[in-house]
Amino acid sequence: MGWIKSLQTRVANNVFLTNLGWLGASEVVVRATRLITAVVLARMLDPLAFGLAALVLTVNELIRVFSRNGIGAKIVQCDESQLDEVCNTAYRLNLLFCFSLFVFQVLIAYPLADWYDAPSLVPMLQILALTYLLMPFGMVHAALVQRQQRLKSVAMIDGGQVATDNLITAILALCGLGAWAIVLPKFLTTPIWLIGYRRAIVWRPSGAVLSLPLWREVLEFGRYFLSIEVLKTARLNLDNMLIGRLLGMEALGIYYFARNAGLGFSLTLIKAVNSALYPNLCEVRNNVAALRARFGRNMKQIALVVVPLLLLQAGLAYWYVPIVFGEQWAHAVPLLAVLCLSAVPRAFGESASALVLAANRIQHDFIWNMVLTTLFISVVAFASTVSLMAVATGILLIYLLSNPLYLIYAWRVCCPAESSTQTAELKPLAKEAGYGH
Repeated sequence: MGWIKSLQTRVANNVFLTNLGWLGASEVVVRATRLITAVVLARMLDPLAFGLAALVLTVNELIRVFSRNGIGAKIVQCDESQLDEVCNTAYRLNLLFCFSLFVFQVLIAYPLADWYDAPSLVPMLQILALTYLLMPFGMVHAALVQRQQRLKSVAMIDGGQVATDNLITAILALCGLGAWAIVLPKFLTTPIWLIGYRRAIVWRPSGAVLSLPLWREVLEFGRYFLSIEVLKTARLNLDNMLIGRLLGMEALGIYYFARNAGLGFSLTLIKAVNSALYPNLCEVRNNVAALRARFGRNMKQIALVVVPLLLLQAGLAYWYVPIVFGEQWAHAVPLLAVLCLSAVPRAFGESASALVLAANRIQHDFIWNMVLTTLFISVVAFASTVSLMAVATGILLIYLLSNPLYLIYAWRVCCPAESSTQTAELKPLAKEAGYGH
């Protein structure tokens, strides 16, 4: 049994695998509660209610993305000497950003409700807008926890919030709340996230209320990061809006079910991997040789752990969907399986993005995401005039052909072979992007 102890020791000494383990354990809990919720929703809601909820959450996510403005990532990435000033600047900028998002979402709800002829969009979007008023008071804390690679805390807090969200959703669906059962828990569980991160780490703002000492540097990093997040969020959500407009709410409901049941686990797993990978790479970002070695090792671990899980889920879809969700959703199985397969190349594309960001080459990731998003929207818009299966197939082909190429490109740019035996300082973002003074 010595090899088991040896394996346990190696895993315990590997920060990336340890963090991935905690995130994986959290995901097991989340998936267990989400399975209960998915079964209840599939049996209690019709495609029209699914479509309405999908539209509300899509609009909310497209606005919410502006809260992921790169400020938190800058806290994770910055040097220790700048940390206090960056945190104080980030806190005050987050207050400004989030209040602006609250006002915008409250107001935009009215024209959107008219556009889709769905009056119930207004109260749903306005309830969700209230979360922006709470977020600034925990965002710096969350970034500091990630900077310290305390992914056990991240797993417990985020996992606890999502698991509670899932259980409340199931209860409300059983009470007959329809689309509200999916929307309302997103607001009700926000305090779990806020209190959790504020208890996880002690931090208080200091200095003058209007003091923003490093605002230029933070926003300079953040503008690329925000642009990338906007593009990624567009890829994750604009397909819903296009399908809802071109194929109708019922078709959107079927697509939303297939995507949640197929891609829900996959995308959450990829996000968890990225949460562990990014701070792990930032730790050695100034040493090209160490960065190359660590990223190569992490890619092997992802290939051995993540890819088999994604393939297994896609392969079992034909068996578990009719049993778990009911025969009424059996016609969505081919759609679900194809969407699930598209997650495999995404895992490597997201890893490439984490490498590029850690290596201060964020403008490369911005250009990549701009090209990929343009291609994605074009293919989905065209395929939406054909069928849902055409949409799913188009998405699979886009990721299958593009993401491996980006991984190779990121590896060559950030981890050149000629630098593998030497230590080199990677160029600062501002100077490389042409903004140095």
